[in-house]
Amino acid sequence: MDMTYQVIALAILVSSTVTGFITFRMLGMKLAPHFGALILALVATLAAVATGIGAIVYAAAFLQVIVALTAFTQMWETLKYSFQTSPGYGPHLALVMMLPVLAVAAVAL
Repeated sequence: MDMTYQVIALAILVSSTVTGFITFRMLGMKLAPHFGALILALVATLAAVATGIGAIVYAAAFLQVIVALTAFTQMWETLKYSFQTSPGYGPHLALVMMLPVLAVAAVAL
């Protein structure tokens, strides 16, 4: 397996942790499931890059997709009803939406 996509995903996850923490501070505990998924994906991706074991790579890719899903499910109400504050969440959403693409690339290639 080519680990290039997982290394890029790891960089995005580290960056997303920073923007996610800021978003977490803005939304409060409502974002806890997403932040938990983000940390799990970070640890799994780090393990995948360090070991190169196929099963861990698949698990990391799965968790990366879960991170993107939880971002929108947890922020949907805020994005839907608080249009004025929505731009504050854009950087984090942009980062986590790259993860499913990289996860598919890591598994398929």
